[in-house]
Amino acid sequence: MLMFSGEYKKIGLNIMFYRKKQGLTQEELSELSGVSRCRISDIERGKQSFKFDSLLLIAKALDIDYRLLLK
Repeated sequence: MLMFSGEYKKIGLNIMFYRKKQGLTQEELSELSGVSRCRISDIERGKQSFKFDSLLLIAKALDIDYRLLLK
């Protein structure tokens, strides 16, 4: 189990919240961000750690400040 798995799950839930708020599917967010749909699914469920670059790409695709995803 990852040491920070709770934080990864919280970030994943934030990504899901903003994605759904904008009416996007995981596939659409994948196309906008360049992060694979499977990876987005894993991130949203807190199943895997991820690189900061992926977080930045997702935030840019959602047109939000990446810091919103960290709250």
